[in-house]
Amino acid sequence: MLEVEELQEKATQGRTEPWLCRLSDDQLYYIKGPQATTKGLINEAVCAFLGRAFGLNVPAHYPAYLPAQMLTYNEAARQILGDGNSVVFASRQVKGMIEFSPSLQQSLPIQFAKDLFLFDYWIKNEDRTMGQTSGNPNLFLDGRSNSYVVVDHNLAFDPNYNFAQNAPLHLSYPFWFNQQQDQLWREYYSPKLEIALEGLAQYAASLPEEWLAAEPDYLAHISATLALFRTDNFWEALI
Repeated sequence: MLEVEELQEKATQGRTEPWLCRLSDDQLYYIKGPQATTKGLINEAVCAFLGRAFGLNVPAHYPAYLPAQMLTYNEAARQILGDGNSVVFASRQVKGMIEFSPSLQQSLPIQFAKDLFLFDYWIKNEDRTMGQTSGNPNLFLDGRSNSYVVVDHNLAFDPNYNFAQNAPLHLSYPFWFNQQQDQLWREYYSPKLEIALEGLAQYAASLPEEWLAAEPDYLAHISATLALFRTDNFWEALI
């Protein structure tokens, strides 16, 4: 397991206040710890895996060990990351990212926008919004590759997720509902979702024991939520 070797600074964005750190592979990562809750850390890891399997550009990610001595003389970090000797979620820094804004919305590639909308619906993620002037998109443009980077899934798998209320707030909503949808989308996306879900069991077995012990029934909830794409009701909401 990678280990945090240097705390650099708190990120200027993000409700869970991630910290930029250097890990033992000499790469920079944003880490989240207790401030995201154990469920949130599991969500981050599972959704990062699923997103990459689905074809989205999600940064490389790993669980990482945060030793207590890293926090001994850093009160600001300790208030957010706890007392250490814990396993955090680490998402590799992508340099040169531009935060998504309303001015970029109209230039989104249509297929990517539809993929993102469907993915967030699948994982029950309400935390990717955009209004006329602002929002919380959790989406960045990588200026070097001109591709979009998808981040921040700690609030996924919400049992109170309300599609009817949330969908119009999603930054990709206009792209999904800009034309009449039909069952062809089910035929297109179901195999992609099936492939991503089939790999989850093996990936989940690699999650930190500390996380799984703290939330022993949570993976079953996640799996049941994800399996809903095999039902008619899942797709009827999208037409």
